[in-house]
Amino acid sequence: MIELNKVSKRFNEALAVNDISLRVEKGSFCALVGTSGCGKSTTLRMINRLIPHSDGEILIDGQPIEQLDPVKLRRRIGYVIQSTGLFPHWSVARNIALVPRLLKWPAEKIDARVEELMALLGLPFDEFVGKYPHQLSGGQAQRVGVARALAADPDILLMDEPFGALDPLTRDKLQEELARLQARLHKTVVFVTHDMDEALKLADHLVVMREGRIVQQGSPLTLLRHPADPFVESLLGGLERGLKQAGLTRVKEHMTSLGPQVPAHSRIPGDFTLRQGLSMMLRDHTERLTVVDASDVPIGELSLRRLIKESQSERGTPRAG
Repeated sequence: MIELNKVSKRFNEALAVNDISLRVEKGSFCALVGTSGCGKSTTLRMINRLIPHSDGEILIDGQPIEQLDPVKLRRRIGYVIQSTGLFPHWSVARNIALVPRLLKWPAEKIDARVEELMALLGLPFDEFVGKYPHQLSGGQAQRVGVARALAADPDILLMDEPFGALDPLTRDKLQEELARLQARLHKTVVFVTHDMDEALKLADHLVVMREGRIVQQGSPLTLLRHPADPFVESLLGGLERGLKQAGLTRVKEHMTSLGPQVPAHSRIPGDFTLRQGLSMMLRDHTERLTVVDASDVPIGELSLRRLIKESQSERGTPRAG
C-alpha cells in the first residue's frame, strides 16, 4: 500500500531523512519509533505530500505520489495529529463530517456516517453531537480527531503522536480503543511515536529511526529477540525486554499436551498473553496452568519448568541439574 524507495529530505543543508526504504503492507500497522529529531514525523508528512521529498520515490498503491493531485491524495488518507486540529467554532458533528462534505457526499449519508463513527468511538450521539471542542476532555477530542480521519473511509491512516499529550490512563484507554478499531477495520496505519511501549502494544511492524536513517525494522518480537545494536536495545528497555516479549506472545504458543497427569486447578485461556500466565502462576502459587479454549475446554498445559528451559535454550545457557 505504501512504499518508500531510497527517500531523503533536505531542509537547506540539513539532511532530516537520509536514504530510507520502507514497505508498508495493506492492512498492516507500522510504527515509526525514535527519539525527537530522528526524522519520523518528517517521513510521515512526506507520505501525504504535506512536505515534498528531496530524493527517491514514494508510492501509494503502486503509483508515485507526485503524479497524484495533492488535495485528492490527502482526502484519501486519514490524518491524526497530537493536538487534534479540530476547528474550535465547529460542532463535533461538523468536524467529523469535514472530508465527506468536501467530497460532496449526500447529506443523509454524511449524517449516518457521523452517527456510526461516534458510536464506534464511544461518543454517545445525543450527548456529543452538538458540543464544541472546548467542551471536550483531551481524550474525547482525540476520539473526534480519529473519527474525522476515518469519516471518508480511507484506506490509509497516518497518526503523528496522537496520544502524546494525554495523561497515562486516558492514553492507555485510547491505545486499547485503537487496537480494537484496527482489528475490526484493517486500515493501513503509519503511526509515529517516541514511546516504544506504545509501539509494541499497537504495531505489527516496527521501524526504529536514528538521525534520519532506519536502524532496524521488523516485527515487534524480532526486535525484542534480536536488537540490531545497543541503541535499539536501549529503546526496547534493556533488561525489561523479556517481560515485553512475554506480553506479545500467547499462552497457546507455549503450551504442551496435557498428558496423563491430572489437569492443574488453575485455568487460563489460550489467547491470554504469556505475561498474564506468569502473573497467574505467581498469584496462585503454582507452576502449572491448564490452558482452555473459548468454550473452557482444556487444550493443553502451561508449565513454568518448561518455560524456564525454553528461555535457557534461547540464551544458550546450560541447564541446571
